[in-house]
Amino acid sequence: MNPAFPMLRAATLPQPLSVRPCPKAARPLPLLLAALGACSAVPQVYAADAADSGNTPTTLSALDVVAARNSAAAAPTQVVGPNRYVIKAGDMDADIEGNNGLSRLKTVPGASYTATDGLGLDISPTSLFVRGFRMNEMGITFEGVPLNDNGFLSLTGTSVVNVGVPDSIGSITVSPGASPVSVFSSSANGGALEYRLAELKDTPSLRIKQGVGSNITRVTTVSGQSGQIGENGPKLLVDLQRVTADKYQGGGTQKFLRGDLKAKQDVAWGDFTLFLSGSHAEVWGYNNISFDMIRKLGWRADSFYPDYAKAYYVALPENKDKPCGAYTCGELAELLPYDTGQVTTDKIASLAHNFRISPALSGNIQFYNANSHTQATLSDPTTPSPNGAPFSEQVQSPHLNRMGGMANLSFVMGKHTLTTGFWQEKSKAAAYTAWYTEPLLGQGKPLKTVGPWDVYGPAFKTENESRWVTRSRQFYLHDDVALTDTLVLGMGFKAVDFTTTGGGISDAPDRPVFGTLRAKSNFLPHVSLFWSPTAKTDAFIDLANTMNSFRAAQRGNIGYTASAWTITDQDEFDRVAPTLRPEKDWNLTVGGTHRFERVTVTADVFYSDIRNRLLSAAIGTQFAQINTVRLMPKMHVIGANLGVTTDLTDNLQFYQGVAFARSYYDRDFVVNDTVYPIKRNAQPGYPQISLVSDLSAHFGDWRFGATSTEYLRQPFT
Repeated sequence: MNPAFPMLRAATLPQPLSVRPCPKAARPLPLLLAALGACSAVPQVYAADAADSGNTPTTLSALDVVAARNSAAAAPTQVVGPNRYVIKAGDMDADIEGNNGLSRLKTVPGASYTATDGLGLDISPTSLFVRGFRMNEMGITFEGVPLNDNGFLSLTGTSVVNVGVPDSIGSITVSPGASPVSVFSSSANGGALEYRLAELKDTPSLRIKQGVGSNITRVTTVSGQSGQIGENGPKLLVDLQRVTADKYQGGGTQKFLRGDLKAKQDVAWGDFTLFLSGSHAEVWGYNNISFDMIRKLGWRADSFYPDYAKAYYVALPENKDKPCGAYTCGELAELLPYDTGQVTTDKIASLAHNFRISPALSGNIQFYNANSHTQATLSDPTTPSPNGAPFSEQVQSPHLNRMGGMANLSFVMGKHTLTTGFWQEKSKAAAYTAWYTEPLLGQGKPLKTVGPWDVYGPAFKTENESRWVTRSRQFYLHDDVALTDTLVLGMGFKAVDFTTTGGGISDAPDRPVFGTLRAKSNFLPHVSLFWSPTAKTDAFIDLANTMNSFRAAQRGNIGYTASAWTITDQDEFDRVAPTLRPEKDWNLTVGGTHRFERVTVTADVFYSDIRNRLLSAAIGTQFAQINTVRLMPKMHVIGANLGVTTDLTDNLQFYQGVAFARSYYDRDFVVNDTVYPIKRNAQPGYPQISLVSDLSAHFGDWRFGATSTEYLRQPFT
């Protein structure tokens, strides 16, 4: 980040919104899976750069070439309801082994996925947009467990990147416009993603996959099913995956271990299902870069690691005004850290019971616990080590524990299918920032960004210690009415109540702010109409009102989030808090699908009216940010999507997806006497035009194909 300029980050994603370098080398190359020319970026919002770079047309391109032993068609989605699609395991053949769960959406019309590395292991910049809403603004569940806010360093949710083994995902149900009222989440302003593992089978099986690729990439996946154990015993599914890779530029490695278990026991009236997930990642990350850095240093301006001597020289106070290439050494030290990264550990346990009381009445109950622990690290030249080393290792350590439960009932009565449910969750989160001593040059090995960090003693400085408690409740009632054999009317609503209390816990005069924010609505309607006049045609209209909770983040957060708790002092918080209102949106989608003999066409248009979006203004560097927040009273998202799947021959299929979207602010962003001119500007990071092309051939049990993804005019405002 350029410390010479104040910057406005006008978004709501709790991650560093940074322009990331594009890998010119090939992406990781698993066995029989080659990905060529992959490029990804997520925009950093710089007020100083906006004048000459804000309207720069930007194209992000990716080409995936695959071969897989599966004969599934390449069409990426299947319509299963109004504004509701399903992606099945066979539709994800084009995904590289080890790729994260968000990347599975990249061929959905209207979706925009970006990451800094080929497998999306570095979660801090990984981003997914669907119809103008980021992943942390969507309702996301995994095996029925609400994941809530999916952003980096989230204090209310779990990243789907760290849940389960992506290669064992059996289906993803996508609601791209508005989340159904039955999806439980405290962050569902936009659509919904519902992940399920593969179905349990009656016969045992074992599958071992080994992927190899550039940058010493190794992906090992073991998946097994027990089949039916005994005459009336359970069925088990176990998956384990280990991923290791070097960064494609700069030094450092990326290691990821993840696994899951699913066990199902049938009983006379239903079944019981146990779900367990665990993951541990140690990742050297990529550096944030600005437009000015790209112009002066190029795309490959990464951290100094493993060149400790060079980082040491650049950061020495006596070299501050000396030239270091395009910048002075003092400027360069604040732009290029010695290292950066994260260590994450996530665990989920869930027990669900599906039951059927009568042919017309059924339901389920589910209880779960989710635990997340993260250490986000960054070499900090603004805080020298006590021994005289010119920088130290800054470690932010948020951790979160969530416990919750839900119950759902479904009742069929004539032409009506009534569903109702209730969800309650309590989460406890804590976070603090600590600084650890780096060695003097030549007097010991430098600290590793993934730890241990106390090699030269305990933390010499600790700040921003904070705790929060969040209580989430949601009730819904929905009725699907079969007006005719071909026309279904959906009517329902949900009531939500999200309360977060917490903040700084120390007695120091400069402790982080403390307070309570509540988002509550007793009536958020959702109406849809689904028409299937023939077996080949579906059409729908879908309208919903949504609300999310206030996000929590610690002061001085390395990642970015629009949170009132990042405000610098208590007086400012007390002044701003009464003016805040929870974000409340209206999402409208109209679309349809028609299946010709050899061609399937899917199209829709959508509009979102966004009220009271919380934006954050951050001034300073990535090492010491000064934040405040304000409401953006109104925003708009408007767009259209078209997907065409053509069977060119019995063995050759082509898919072309085109998506247009425009997300913009209604007014400038004003903080005290400073005006950030963002009126009519596009929301950062969301491409105006997306093109997805897929060509696949089927021969026996094999599928060969290539997928090209183009994001045109991605705004960096």
